Amino acid sequence: MKLKFWEDKLQEFKKLMDIKEKQTSVQKQYLKKAEKSISYLRKIPWIQMVWVWNSLSMNCWNKNSDIDLLIVTKENRMWIARIFSTIIFQILWIRKTSKKHAWRICLSFFCTKKWMNFWDFAIRNDIYLYFWIIYFKPILDYNNTYNDFIETNKNWACFDKYDSIIDNNKKYIKYTRHQEKYSSKLLSILEKILKFLFIKKTIKNYNKLWQPYWIIINNTMLKFHNNDKRKQIKKELWL
Repeated sequence: MKLKFWEDKLQEFKKLMDIKEKQTSVQKQYLKKAEKSISYLRKIPWIQMVWVWNSLSMNCWNKNSDIDLLIVTKENRMWIARIFSTIIFQILWIRKTSKKHAWRICLSFFCTKKWMNFWDFAIRNDIYLYFWIIYFKPILDYNNTYNDFIETNKNWACFDKYDSIIDNNKKYIKYTRHQEKYSSKLLSILEKILKFLFIKKTIKNYNKLWQPYWIIINNTMLKFHNNDKRKQIKKELWL
């Protein structure tokens, strides 16, 4: 059964999150930096979509905010895409660190195109996730992945009331093309090697944090975002 609209909670949600109706000049600068940063990922053949999400996309950022990116990859290429993206942003010195946060790029979310149904990690009455999806700003979109993503999540959430926002999001797409499908045994081997090399450290850090609900580590999704307010927001809105 699809989740109903949260029309009665929308204004409360905006007030609670401090969502502004219009972008400020500083926010536009943040988005320009996001576009510039994402342009360096255009040639990575395993990436299907990159979008800006969280506070910047929802118009509720502040001067200390970073730039959260979500990267969608081809099936069985998530670890390769993650490592290559990390290396690029590390070389450019724009990746977020523990000491440098504001204006930096945060690579906290990866998933494969085959597994874009966010219902898989939704919590009960997940209003925050619902509006996350609505406000996502796609910058790089190959093979109509953004449309596929919206259609996939329409299976559990009705976005009809917000079609205008979703249509407006498409205006942010700067890099688009059609990629041909191809497979490579060598790349598949490299994917397995990179996963083997990095998965142990990733899981170790996850266990150190007592396995919080917001961190996801599996073959189709890597979600490390450590400022997940979904349960807090739901509680404050009495959902």
